[in-house]
Amino acid sequence: MNLSNDKGSMSTASSSVVSDQFPAGLRVLVVDDDPTCLRILEKMLRTCLYEVTKCNRAEYALNLLRKNRNGYDIVISDVHMPDMDGFKLLEHVGLEMDLPVIMMSADDSKHVVMKGVTHGACDYLIKPVRIEALKNIWQHVVRKRRNELKDIEQSGSVEEGGDRQPKPSEEPDYSSSANEGSWRKRRKDEEEEAEERDDTSTLKKPRVVWSVELHQQFVAAVNQLGIDSMNLFTC
Repeated sequence: MNLSNDKGSMSTASSSVVSDQFPAGLRVLVVDDDPTCLRILEKMLRTCLYEVTKCNRAEYALNLLRKNRNGYDIVISDVHMPDMDGFKLLEHVGLEMDLPVIMMSADDSKHVVMKGVTHGACDYLIKPVRIEALKNIWQHVVRKRRNELKDIEQSGSVEEGGDRQPKPSEEPDYSSSANEGSWRKRRKDEEEEAEERDDTSTLKKPRVVWSVELHQQFVAAVNQLGIDSMNLFTC
């Protein structure tokens, strides 16, 4: 394998992005088997003040990501590569690391672009890639982190709501047998309502966890429907 840069065998990802300097320092992993394209991309990304790690093989890039899951903010991968195509790398990254992935290729055919979208790419760049497009890739990182924060806040709200204890009922008034009977009846009605709520809660559907099998079923369904019935979108 040949992972080259100006100073050594491989450029390395360093510390996390500093918030007050963002997007400067954005950690980008670039994967392309074309050394010329890889060198040009690295130069443009460094012009944008991004930190760049480059790989000429998808399998090695995947190993880097698995060893250092928090070492990169975004991945840019070519589509057509010999050892593992970009779509397979995209699928692994999406399911294992949940990082934003941008696909790039000289192939701008509709079915190839659509394949990238259905596999979870957040963008698709047509080669030759322009520096104007690379200047804006930080937006995908911000958008993804914002969505993750929303999910955490929503899940926290649900758990907090579930932990709330019902307010204690008013003190019973035993001043007369009539009041005692009324209180006992009200208490019984409240207990029955609580039992009904418990029964209803047990019928709620469990939360769906996105798995490899569900992802493959989704891709198969999209392929069966045909790409003409879908609109292109970006995350």
